[in-house]
Formats: sequence, C-alpha cells, structure tokens
Amino acid sequence: MNPAQTIAQQFLQQYYQTLMTNKMGLIQFYTDASHMTYGGQQHDGLKQINEKLESLAFQKIVYKIDDMDIQPGALENSLFIFVTGQLQMDDAETYKFSQSFQILPNGQGGLYVHNDIFRLVY
Repeated sequence: MNPAQTIAQQFLQQYYQTLMTNKMGLIQFYTDASHMTYGGQQHDGLKQINEKLESLAFQKIVYKIDDMDIQPGALENSLFIFVTGQLQMDDAETYKFSQSFQILPNGQGGLYVHNDIFRLVY
C-alpha cells in the first residue's frame, strides 16, 4: 500500500467513524474555504456546512465502504478520494451512496476537506 492509500484509508476511517458516533464532530474536518454538495445542494464555508450537518435528521447511521479510488491532488500532499458504499439510517432500509473528497494541507501539518460531494444512488 502506498502512502497516499494509507492516508486516505486513515482519513476515511476517522471521517465515517465520527459521522457514525457524533455527526456534529464532522465540522472539525472543514474550514471556511470548504465546499460541500449534498444531494445536489451546495454549502460553502463552516457556517453553511454546520447548518447542513445540524439538519441531518437521523439518530443513528452505519456506513460500509465497498470501494475507493485515490489520486494525487493538484497541490503537494493533497488527495482526491472517491468512495462507493452503503449506509443505513435509523435501522431502516440500506442505501447505496457515492462520495468524493478533495483533501488539502491545512498549513498546520494536517489536512482538511476542501471539497465534499455526497449523493445517494437509487
């Protein structure tokens, strides 16, 4: 496994674990420069992304990643990640989803989500 794959797997594990245990904790992955598109609606910056996270009505969610693809990003130490998988909200039916992340260096030795596109696949 190359270093980019290791970083991507660690990021995804932390991201989805946070989503499953404390969805409001996801805000730590974003900055004011971040963009999130969720089901076709765009949310820009921390305020709008936080409002979107607050609006998610589920009490419990479980994610299973089926596959992922990783490419180096345009900036040094950045990554583009594409994920497909399944999720289940509040023990209801299971849905397929796809999600793309562009992860950039945050200038403090870490990374942040610059772009996040999520879509349920029907």
